[in-house]
Amino acid sequence: MIAALDLGCSEFRSLRREDQRLVARRIPAVYTVVDDLPTNRKALEQSHIPYSTASDALIVIGEAAIEVSTLLSRPLVPLLLEGRLADQDPIGRQVCAWLIELLLPAMPGENNQCLMTLPRGEISAQGANGWTAEFLQHVVQLQGYQTITVSPTEALALAELGENEFSGICMCIGAESVHFAVMHQSHPLVESRLLKGSREIVDDFAHARRKYLWDHEGNSFINLPAIHQWLAQGDLCLVAHQSADDEWLGEAYAELLLSSMFSVKRKLQSCPDPLLKQPLPLVLSGGPVRLPGFTQLVEEALKMSGLPVQIDGIRVASFDPYSIARGLLIQATLNAGEGVEGMLVLEAA
Repeated sequence: MIAALDLGCSEFRSLRREDQRLVARRIPAVYTVVDDLPTNRKALEQSHIPYSTASDALIVIGEAAIEVSTLLSRPLVPLLLEGRLADQDPIGRQVCAWLIELLLPAMPGENNQCLMTLPRGEISAQGANGWTAEFLQHVVQLQGYQTITVSPTEALALAELGENEFSGICMCIGAESVHFAVMHQSHPLVESRLLKGSREIVDDFAHARRKYLWDHEGNSFINLPAIHQWLAQGDLCLVAHQSADDEWLGEAYAELLLSSMFSVKRKLQSCPDPLLKQPLPLVLSGGPVRLPGFTQLVEEALKMSGLPVQIDGIRVASFDPYSIARGLLIQATLNAGEGVEGMLVLEAA
């Protein structure tokens, strides 16, 4: 079997071929913990919410965790803060394994391949996130797959820039990082990574606006479900501000975009490749890119940063939230010596 696994810091996504169809799944990379009491077990079972047990607690993951967090006033815990698991976090390891097992079926045999991205776009098990990268790859391998890691911008180019000979600019705005890359025939010509993303903005916004919940013992925590629901509804605009909240978010995202562009500007200035003299399409991917006004913020940041590139249009990735997973599956199909045309037929079906 050929499979793709996009391990983002806010959501895990998988895409695989099964018979004559493509199977896509995604699960938020969050969990919540409630006390292991008979009343809590009964409430979860009556609502048909799956849970796991650990250390006198009940663990709920994904979309169900978001619901339970609100109903029972429990903190919603991001799984991969700063792109990694804590060194002493047995619950986090258990949740990671559970999520991957839900997204990838266990497969016998030796010819199963999984192309995957790692949190924060790591491509090797090195540095501060090395232990987490090794652990995640090991879990996938235990499911019966050989693993190959790919950067999110390379996968995005394969998924979205086919009409441009896989050449252009890719920006992936994630929860914990922003990736900017100029791609030439699906290979990075110039690339940069800023280790800051939308999660810090959301957390700062919550504290600034005192968006809290309180449990029965009087402890406060960020009301992440309510904030994400508000963002998903799209009742805001990052440029034509309708409220003080809109203005706050617009300024925060503008600063993030400028920081990411300034981090790559010197590399672009020192690159002599003739591709940079041509107008290039810019493709955006990630959670915040569909917020009203985000594309205009990118246009403004490009002007203010003075990046030495010509932009031939800015667009949001057509296949989001599965664009990166789609690019991974295309590469895996090519690695297996198969034609991509068959996969595109499955998409059309």
